[in-house]
Amino acid sequence: MLLLKRIKPAPRSRQGWTLVEMMIAVGLFTLASMALMGLYVFSVKTMASMYSYSVLDQYNRQAMDLLTREIRQAKQVLNYTTNSITILTANDDGSIGPRIKYEFMPTPKKMVRRNLSDGTTKVLLNNCSLLQFDLFTRCPSNAVFGSFPVAVNNWSNTVKVLQLTWKTMITQPSGIANSENVQTARIVIRKQQTN
Repeated sequence: MLLLKRIKPAPRSRQGWTLVEMMIAVGLFTLASMALMGLYVFSVKTMASMYSYSVLDQYNRQAMDLLTREIRQAKQVLNYTTNSITILTANDDGSIGPRIKYEFMPTPKKMVRRNLSDGTTKVLLNNCSLLQFDLFTRCPSNAVFGSFPVAVNNWSNTVKVLQLTWKTMITQPSGIANSENVQTARIVIRKQQTN
């Protein structure tokens, strides 16, 4: 009788992986890699968006500081439309300063500041899609200072509060999304000359 010699399995330390085990390991590694890659892409987009908002906020703050400072010190509002305003400013010594015009240019999407006295122009904001001015008067009533629409035929002498709103945006480097910022402020004209 022929005795077959039984083949002993190799010790556990010498055994290899089966094809099924290898396919499962590769599949799990692929899923984990895809999840990490998605997290990485999301993080990069989020950081780019936060940077864009930070830059946009810096430009908006600089423009708002300049507008607020000049409008508060204005002697008179000379001309007004919903997209532009012309003010007569005051110098530090109280004398009459230059005439300044803030206006919205829709085609290049810019908000500009024009010094009408010396002809200089400065771009305050790029990618501006809205600029709106509204004029109000401020009448004390029972110690409450409310803002009311200005008189129609005497608006230049009754305006005391100016409300402005603008909207700017910045395009992400990837071009997928835009960061937008809306600024609104009510500015009280402190040195308004009344007739």
